[in-house]
Amino acid sequence: MNNRIRVQEFLTGEKIVLRGARREDMALYRGWLDDERVTEFLEMGWRPTSDKDLDDTYRLLTEAPDAVAFIIVDKENDRAVGTCGLYLIQWVARRAQFNILIGEPEAWNSGFGTEALNLLVAYGFDRLNLESIQLGVNADNKGAVRSYEKAGFVHEGRRRKFLFRNGRYYDSLMMSILREEYEARKAKGDG
Repeated sequence: MNNRIRVQEFLTGEKIVLRGARREDMALYRGWLDDERVTEFLEMGWRPTSDKDLDDTYRLLTEAPDAVAFIIVDKENDRAVGTCGLYLIQWVARRAQFNILIGEPEAWNSGFGTEALNLLVAYGFDRLNLESIQLGVNADNKGAVRSYEKAGFVHEGRRRKFLFRNGRYYDSLMMSILREEYEARKAKGDG
């Protein structure tokens, strides 16, 4: 599997770049979704990924008018390690839903997810002129929750027994960051 496709970078961080999706990325994406380690805390992975699933995902990543999505690439070795994006963008209300998937287990705990989150929050507020960015996260995914809190996301609520995975139900935490919270963090040098 070749995951070293060189294409134009869109957003650049210290360790990663975010670039647009290419059709070739879908083979990697299938491997990520079919790996139970990757989908442990997600609603994905309950069935094998089909070609139709991949076609639908590719269209979402590249054509949806209410989404801006990226492939996360490790700058050190030019290797795709995941996806992230702003989805369900409400252009009038100026809000979006943040989603991320670090699909390569060896890329976990490397700071890539946190860096992608920070790049997208800045992009959402500074370039898309959003007013708020929301997300939902499995309450048992403690690392993700800490990362979101460090990025300035605030707990808004809990959906009880909202996700079913691994033979049990999980609560989902609803979190968000508002433009003024982002700007205050940015002024202090935290954003």
